[in-house]
Amino acid sequence: MTNPKERAFVSAVLSRPDIRFFLIYGQDESAVADIAANMAAQLGPIAERIDLDSDRIRNDPALLADEASALSLFGDQRYVRLNFRREEGLAAVENLLEITGKANPVIATAGNLTKASKLRKLAEGNPRAMSHICYMPEEGDAAAAIMAAAATQGLKLDRALASRISRYTGQDRKLGTAEIEKLALYYDSSPERPATVEVSAFEALSAETGEENVSGLINQIMSGELRKVGIELAAAREVGVDAIRIIRALQRRVGMLAALRAKVDKGSNPGAVVKATRSIFYKEADSFTRQLSRWPSVRLAGLNSHLIDIEAKLMSVKEGLGHVILEEELVRIARAAARLG
Repeated sequence: MTNPKERAFVSAVLSRPDIRFFLIYGQDESAVADIAANMAAQLGPIAERIDLDSDRIRNDPALLADEASALSLFGDQRYVRLNFRREEGLAAVENLLEITGKANPVIATAGNLTKASKLRKLAEGNPRAMSHICYMPEEGDAAAAIMAAAATQGLKLDRALASRISRYTGQDRKLGTAEIEKLALYYDSSPERPATVEVSAFEALSAETGEENVSGLINQIMSGELRKVGIELAAAREVGVDAIRIIRALQRRVGMLAALRAKVDKGSNPGAVVKATRSIFYKEADSFTRQLSRWPSVRLAGLNSHLIDIEAKLMSVKEGLGHVILEEELVRIARAAARLG
């Protein structure tokens, strides 16, 4: 599920030895992680990997440059995998970029960075660095990516089913790929043995992992169904659904509602707008209609901004605290939705 720009960025880890710092960031966490994994794969299965995070390089600004300069113990390819939990450790990155001569590549990942971000500016403005931003995919693009991934596995499916798989996985690229791989195993398909996917097969397989689907929780939050929100939050915590995944699924829903609400603001009926939107699964049509009627454009814009702040907060707290913060914020949003209703 890649585009030419992404493929060029991934291949640069081998083709551009002059680049030592590769930064991948953006709202689409799944795409960020996938690109980093693809770059690591380019370096080979026996490449030595050194894991660092922003906390460590903040406290030791020389560490990143030292690791990038060090030789592999066995003479193989070596690389540094750096994760920014928050925007810190700039001095360490600056030290890395000042190294003369050959250096091992640093593959760094971060969350959403604004244009004012010092880290983003550093990566975009230095000739020894490259950056790639991962935007959330549009619904049509996500469905097309599902169909393309299916084709590589010898699967044929129509756009309606591709859109349904995209919604089911929250437009998460890795989860979408996993669904396609499950279907390929089910049909024992390949490009040499093509198969057409039936809706019933997807429903049967997706039911096995239905507890991970957060769309029900998103509907209840945005519809202000307070009692059901508490039950869904408890279930999500029990099965270990990641807090960042939930907040980003909510961001995608708010973005979609904002686009649909613009049509309502021009005079269209909410129910008619939902009915005309093919990417909305018919079982969710009533929920979308209620949410469109409940949330005006100005409130959706404010909520979108607030969700970005929540995501930044979740990225910066210690492990274990994320769900506490998330649940508190989601209940606040659900209460706001109830008041709007």
